[in-house]
Amino acid sequence: MIGNINKSISILVLLLAVTILSGCISQDESSPAAPSGAVSAAPSGNASDKISVAVTIAPLGEFVRAVGGEKVVVTVIVPPGAEPHTFEPTPSLMVDMAKADLYVMNGAGLEFWMDKLLGANKRMVVVDSSQGISLLQESEDEIDPHIWLSLRNAAIQVENICSGLIEIDPQNKDYYIKNRDDYLGKLKALDEELGQTFAGKRAKIFIVQHPAWTYFARDYDLRQVPLMEGEKEPGPRYLGEVIELARKNNITAVFVEPQFNPKSAEVIGREMNARIVALDPLAGNYLDNMRYASREIAQS
Repeated sequence: MIGNINKSISILVLLLAVTILSGCISQDESSPAAPSGAVSAAPSGNASDKISVAVTIAPLGEFVRAVGGEKVVVTVIVPPGAEPHTFEPTPSLMVDMAKADLYVMNGAGLEFWMDKLLGANKRMVVVDSSQGISLLQESEDEIDPHIWLSLRNAAIQVENICSGLIEIDPQNKDYYIKNRDDYLGKLKALDEELGQTFAGKRAKIFIVQHPAWTYFARDYDLRQVPLMEGEKEPGPRYLGEVIELARKNNITAVFVEPQFNPKSAEVIGREMNARIVALDPLAGNYLDNMRYASREIAQS
């Protein structure tokens, strides 16, 4: 346990205990952003003969497009800037979602409203992309749902998506398998690149506002230190420990998400003399975003 916190830190952290947001609140001010892809916010009808696929979050949309190619049209349900932990589709959106030929869910407890969707269309083909993934606990009662932020997990998700597309469209099985293998090759190459990057780092601690990067940290033997204690407001003592940890390890960045208000992290960053860097775990251009995030974490 870190020793006594000086008076200036005590005052700072007591103020932060009031201002830090423990809920899932959309950011209300602009901040530096990682690359992001354009995605649809709500389903729409598909007049072509393409397979209509609805997905929960934008990274899954890239996986489906990578495997399905020209044979799919993809709709992303959770809109940009929304927090998927608390996002719940409206009844009318549920009806539209149920019209899709295939629904690709993240799984791992992210879609707490999934039973309602299945009730609207019991014949819908649903792919749980978390099948086969070794899940981590986010708390005593909840699974960490941020599985896609591991390139190795993403490879399993892509395999599951390919199986779902083949189930719906078996005559194009070879097409989907070829696309799948091409994309798996890209995931593997990037994973190997990042493994080499982090293998050479002595300090493997990085500080985040919200603990979304647990699977990523596991892959490369890193230690993620969150400002938030789960989804709860941290106490002054804990924040003081984080600040002292950052100083001792010469940490130069605090990572925030567009889905959360950055004000508290900015105050902490000033105390640590650290940059505030936005990492968007929901960016649609998955490979570019993971490369960007990895570079920033390595530099921190």
